[in-house]
Amino acid sequence: MSKCLIDCDFHTHTGFSDDCYVDFDQMIEGAVAAGIKTLAITDHYDPGYPDPEFPFTLEFDDYHKTLNEALAKYAGIIDIRKGMEIGIWGGMFNDKITNLEEADRAVNAFDHDFIIGSFHCMRHDDLYRYDFSKTDRSVELEDFYKFVYESLKTFTNFDVMGHFSIIDRYIGQILDYAPVEDIIDEILKLLIDNGKGIEINTSSFKYGTGIWLPRESILRRYLQLGGEILTFGSDAHEPSYYQYHFNDAVGLAQSLGFKYYCTFKKRKPEFHKLP
Repeated sequence: MSKCLIDCDFHTHTGFSDDCYVDFDQMIEGAVAAGIKTLAITDHYDPGYPDPEFPFTLEFDDYHKTLNEALAKYAGIIDIRKGMEIGIWGGMFNDKITNLEEADRAVNAFDHDFIIGSFHCMRHDDLYRYDFSKTDRSVELEDFYKFVYESLKTFTNFDVMGHFSIIDRYIGQILDYAPVEDIIDEILKLLIDNGKGIEINTSSFKYGTGIWLPRESILRRYLQLGGEILTFGSDAHEPSYYQYHFNDAVGLAQSLGFKYYCTFKKRKPEFHKLP
């Protein structure tokens, strides 16, 4: 296996996430073994997520305590950045507050270094369980991005938008994005105006979809519109997927014209020259 061109991974999970079955220390030891120098741990919290089998709750007291302890335990070995992947959608968290209100509370309740804002839901259902075969996929694609735009006009308490075109993983076919270019432009302008970045998420290689997250056209347009904040994340749920296809991702970023990538500390981007 060739040496990774960059020494960080800024989208990773541990056993605190409902869909990860590897415990916290094992994930960190795997990162150390992989040669990672800076690791953002970004476990899932999707307040009000509609799938009862995977509710994506988070045991905050234990999570925060474990993150703080890890900073001391692994000091001088690996630089741990305290993060979270917050789920954004339009549903209710409970009978009193919305998902967005609870997401805002959870982000503000701890001294995070890095927050990924991700969409795992299609308005009132999760993308994983949604049956796109019974719908007009082109209509659903447009509605999804309208929903993303509406949500991001309201919720801004994150640093980087995670796996921008995640719907490509679930919709069942690779659709032409020409009809949604305008709404995607509006989303990108909103992100840039609010100082938000995007990530190159390499989990598409794990799932075999054959398309980047986000699509190359979205990355190119983000740069054209003035976007500068780019992170790299494997979305690893087990150590073997750390920095998965990162060298390919670095090559993609360079080919599109990106000069820098970012890490984050205390919610502020740190710019590094692409190798």
